[in-house]
Amino acid sequence: MQVSDKIIYRKLEELQDHGQNGDYNSELTPREEASLKASIVEVGIQDALLVRSDGTVISGHQRKRIAHSLGMTEVPTLEVECTDEEALYLLVATNEARRGDEKDLIKKAHRVKVLYEKWGIRPGRKSVHDAQFSRHDVAASLKLDDSSVRRLLKLLYLIPELQREVSGQSIGLIGGNKIAALDPERQREFYKLYQIAGGSLNMKGIEKLIEQIDAPEVIKTMFQEKKQQQLVNKVEKLKKDLIWLMTEQIDNETRSGITHLLETYAVRLKGGEYGENDD
Repeated sequence: MQVSDKIIYRKLEELQDHGQNGDYNSELTPREEASLKASIVEVGIQDALLVRSDGTVISGHQRKRIAHSLGMTEVPTLEVECTDEEALYLLVATNEARRGDEKDLIKKAHRVKVLYEKWGIRPGRKSVHDAQFSRHDVAASLKLDDSSVRRLLKLLYLIPELQREVSGQSIGLIGGNKIAALDPERQREFYKLYQIAGGSLNMKGIEKLIEQIDAPEVIKTMFQEKKQQQLVNKVEKLKKDLIWLMTEQIDNETRSGITHLLETYAVRLKGGEYGENDD
């Protein structure tokens, strides 16, 4: 891997984002956005973007985006000669150095995985004498303790639906680890219960759902209760709509048509007919 020391101004139209940037880095917060934009307006882009010869941005996605929004046509760049694996490592390392703490736990877990792979570290190994770095080096580079790093990696064993819940901060690190210990099939069962429960559970709630996974009758009861509640809500809405109709000034022809429709559906409801079409 080699980084040129010569700054070259390249047209924005020649540059494109790294396809995996979103897997490792979150968008700027409103405060970060305002601060970076103000800096670019006042003094321009001080740190050149790192780009590959084909125009793929490795570091500088946000600077590129804001420059475009400000109507700039060119940005300073440094060209990097590297492999795809080295580009991914730089994508993680440079953004970690520039922006610091990543709030999205799944993105942070992916960062850990990249560093493990780059530095030849195998998850779970206590001895890494054949590796240049240890998992403790990864923890130090991310400003975390070793146990947090290992917990982050376990989140990658979650099914995609649950990873999204972790990214959205509805499930925390410890809770995510608890769920990750389940096999994929049981995780899918957990997710069904999680949705019924309304999501965003604390640790006690997560443990309770895990206990219910092997109890099919509990799942069936929860589904029935949810369906019943939906029915109650629809009946209440129907009542409100009928009250509204009764208080509105409606001509006799329209009122007669509504009455006929209600009588028709009343007969069909008593007879257990649930067709949707009427003549």
